[in-house]
Amino acid sequence: MKICIFSDIHGNGPAFDVAYDRILSEKADLNVFLGDLCGYYYDQLDILCMLRMMPNFIAVLGNHDRIFLDIVMGDNVLRNRYCQEYGISMENLLELDYSDLTTWLGSLQEYHRDSDGKFSCFHGSPQSYLEGYVYPDSKINFHPESHGKCMFLGNTHYKMHKSINGTLIVNPGSLGQPRDGKWPSYAVVEFPSCKVQFKEIVYDKADLKRKIREAGEENKFS
Repeated sequence: MKICIFSDIHGNGPAFDVAYDRILSEKADLNVFLGDLCGYYYDQLDILCMLRMMPNFIAVLGNHDRIFLDIVMGDNVLRNRYCQEYGISMENLLELDYSDLTTWLGSLQEYHRDSDGKFSCFHGSPQSYLEGYVYPDSKINFHPESHGKCMFLGNTHYKMHKSINGTLIVNPGSLGQPRDGKWPSYAVVEFPSCKVQFKEIVYDKADLKRKIREAGEENKFS
């Protein structure tokens, strides 16, 4: 069984345009998105259309996705704070027809565990599904073995691959905003060998930088 996992797209259309074809070329038995379509950049709706066409696909909700849903429900305090902290991507999105995005995100679970117990998926961690951060050097203070042979985590924007008590823990990094100074990435995991490969996405950043300039913003991770 071959699983392709990716996370934290954050509206980065230029990167995902390249990543989408690469992911499809893997011909994985399962494609897993670990959340955070929303936030930072500007192409959430186009990316949603592509995700909906992806075969053998499952997804979980991310923390920025949850924030989007809460803002749509009328949390204006959160809306103002989000704009101040993360820029105007959310404001741009709210000016569009986001009804399909609301419906799709609203249908996602906060975690997923496959029916055979092989793997579990969290945007954050088993202790905090949406907001947890498990970095490569984090102390693991939960029991990975209770969540299957393999655990997939996102949220940190850092790649990770480690084995604890017989459970493989994998973070594919970010497809939209990596924070390790490298290119966006996804991961391919094979069962039963638990072989892990990280694949980087090299793309032309000029279009993303143009969109950032047009929005009147700066982003140190772009």
